[in-house]
Amino acid sequence: MAGKYAPLTAYLVDAAGHGRESVELSFAELAELAELADLVGGLPPSAFEHRAWWANGMLSQQTAWRGAGWSVDFVSLHRRRVRFVRHAAPLTTSRRNPRQVGAVELLLDEDTPALDVRVRCMWRIAGEVELSGGKLVFPSLPGVAAIYRLTLNGLTGRPRIYVGETDNLRRRAGNYRNPGPTQQTSQRLHDELVRHLASGGTVSLSVATEAEIETGGLRSALPLTRKTARVLAEHAVLALAYVDDAVDILNADRGAE
Repeated sequence: MAGKYAPLTAYLVDAAGHGRESVELSFAELAELAELADLVGGLPPSAFEHRAWWANGMLSQQTAWRGAGWSVDFVSLHRRRVRFVRHAAPLTTSRRNPRQVGAVELLLDEDTPALDVRVRCMWRIAGEVELSGGKLVFPSLPGVAAIYRLTLNGLTGRPRIYVGETDNLRRRAGNYRNPGPTQQTSQRLHDELVRHLASGGTVSLSVATEAEIETGGLRSALPLTRKTARVLAEHAVLALAYVDDAVDILNADRGAE
């Protein structure tokens, strides 16, 4: 392995020869190794600032460890440490087809805590949605931010649900009663509700105007006045419904198979 990072390759080859399966070093230790004396000026600033410098790709420093049969298992820019792990055989250092770029191994980000979040919503019964003279009639609703769930029960088959979020519950119900020409989702739900009720089915409405979020053992209010908070709660409800698989879901899911 020629080039600036050849001493790193030699060090890792030697480590493999001694049966080592992993090597963890501080950035300072890496730069101060006797075998790395040829690294002019030590590690470059990008090694301390950009995680991508340590990716298992095809840049010169990356082929140095990949060509020796090693890869970076994790790197901490905050702690300035890197761990290499050995593969059964050296990885190829030939240039890949650009279409294969997505195959680059991703590193574990140990500087960022794992996402561990619990969302809790208490549903309250708002009432039944009815059909009168061909028009939808919703129960009386407050003009507040909320998560809502429409449950469509028919004479046969599984219940169907639609889950949504809004910054004004009363206005959202109005959109479903009289959808505007550009409100495609409201029009779709309006037509579905009318069709379902006209066929003898029932529609019940539940709402959650308050929510909590728990992370790291600490619980706090989830402010539903914020769009991101409402979307988090809405998607948590939908995710649970997908897992439970007890109802059919009317929400359009672009990721559905």
